[in-house]
Amino acid sequence: MAKLTKTAVDNLKAPASGDSWHWDSELEGFGVRIQASGRKTYVVRYRVKSAAKTQRKMTLARCSDMPPEKARELARKIFAQVAEGLDPAAELRPAKAEVNQATVERMFQGYVDQLKASGQASAPEVERMLLKSKRVPSAADDLGRTRAAAEVAPLDVVNHVSKFYQRGKRGAADKARSYIASAFAWAITSANDYTVPVDQRIDWGITRNPAADVAKDEGAIKTRDRNLSADEIRALWLATLDDDGGFGLETGACVRLLIGCGQRVQETLRIEGAEIDLANQVWKMPASKTKGGKHAHTVPLPAVVIPTLQLLIDKHGDGPLFPARTGSQDDLICHRSINQAIGRWLERPDVNLPHFQTRDIRRTWKSRSHDAGVDRFTRDLIQQHAKNDTGSKNYDRADYLPQMRTAMAKWSAWMGIVLAGGTPPAQGEPMIKVVA
Repeated sequence: MAKLTKTAVDNLKAPASGDSWHWDSELEGFGVRIQASGRKTYVVRYRVKSAAKTQRKMTLARCSDMPPEKARELARKIFAQVAEGLDPAAELRPAKAEVNQATVERMFQGYVDQLKASGQASAPEVERMLLKSKRVPSAADDLGRTRAAAEVAPLDVVNHVSKFYQRGKRGAADKARSYIASAFAWAITSANDYTVPVDQRIDWGITRNPAADVAKDEGAIKTRDRNLSADEIRALWLATLDDDGGFGLETGACVRLLIGCGQRVQETLRIEGAEIDLANQVWKMPASKTKGGKHAHTVPLPAVVIPTLQLLIDKHGDGPLFPARTGSQDDLICHRSINQAIGRWLERPDVNLPHFQTRDIRRTWKSRSHDAGVDRFTRDLIQQHAKNDTGSKNYDRADYLPQMRTAMAKWSAWMGIVLAGGTPPAQGEPMIKVVA
């Protein structure tokens, strides 16, 4: 018996047949079970506080899902429940569903519901690709909505993902594989997740993630470096205001807000009129609408976007400023619609610009606001990239809003020169004096 470390667990060998059990020297009752197939899981064993003193064994998680230190902490919590007279393993049993009820559709929906409940910004996109997509069949349709999730094989995942790849959509193919893998990983561990209410735990009957054996396309996601020049920003901005530019009212407004505020496209599309304070020129983004979903974010509004927001609020009021069209299966305009509108504009014979997409506009804001004289730390604050170190995350509670307002005033002044057809001063040259 030795302490279970990551190295020790990795070096454990599978038995020729049956199972082998390896117990931790630090925490009695915590160990690793290895099956002949090579599958390794963290387990606990304890005796029920009853006259019979029945011994229980309970699976915590796969060893590939977490390090021993985290699994050991889960085990301590289980033992704490036992000390209080509870029987955690027994509580799991009544809620286990029959495998023939654990369908692909039900599993995907459970995973999406969990994402929504935890405030994950990716939930709508994941739901679309797993359950709702029609242009390319959703994963649920391709794998079989009523099929038992445990019956899905790696080849089924390959056949679905390849439909994106064959259309030249390598990024979408990689997302499809990743979302399916995440859904199955959630299903495997959720039945033994003590944080899930007992009546919501389901045994999906899955012993191996079928997407884990599907090769990842390492070249699918590439680091982009496209960012727009001042002249390109002016051309794009003016095109969104031109009735002949090919942008609708909402899609054009979204592009201008991306240029003006530098936020993520999905965060921008989730704006509601009630979150905009035009009098004080701030956008109060709730935590639930940020990418991380943990902290609210206040964005000082540059003067250049105020007319756009006023136009949207006059039309839509305090509700969503980018609602989907009547009859759409989505509640809001999808980020793909913004990229498609940009793509149509770039294809016009009178437009001769290299391709770009919404993410490049966010990169443009980061780059050109530097030209306007905004320091890196403040740019990171505005774009929710700052405060990633321990000191900032846990201790820094300073109010940076005045500093961010000054930065946005500089950016608005720079944009004013650009949109008027002038040449903004280069970085380092004296900038127009602005009042925050």
